[in-house]
Amino acid sequence: MKKLLTLILAAGTMLALSCKKDNQISGNDLFIAANIGSVSWLGQPNTSKAGGDSILVQGISSTSKNNLNFKIAFNGKGKYQLKKGDASFIYSITPDSPTSLYQLDTTQNNTITVTQYDIVSNVTQGTFQLHFVKVQGSSDPGNNINLTNGRFWLQVPF
Repeated sequence: MKKLLTLILAAGTMLALSCKKDNQISGNDLFIAANIGSVSWLGQPNTSKAGGDSILVQGISSTSKNNLNFKIAFNGKGKYQLKKGDASFIYSITPDSPTSLYQLDTTQNNTITVTQYDIVSNVTQGTFQLHFVKVQGSSDPGNNINLTNGRFWLQVPF
């Protein structure tokens, strides 16, 4: 009797531990964030195909007009070096103030690092460091903007 009870408990434990949770991902779980100086910036990501294997990622802030855009030739996990024209940042001091357009500062190291990629859900996560300079003719909140300690969790459109 004791052996039967032990067997039933062991089987029940194995069955309980082997059940998978249904990990549904909603749009509210996805994010893109960074520090701009000492200020935290948070955006809701929007991704789309940009020809071939490239993706366009937009980080759209719900609390300001500060929006990040970048494009990479997505190939799963790895480090992606961005070059001129691969990223831009729209910046505004307050939601009511004029915006300025920033382009990549090509004298700096601008990287996107994909640390995880789930091919079933197409969810990817990673980090980034991007450095921008103001495009001439934009309003003048400053000449440089650095997005540091950047991180993201987004769904690629494949």
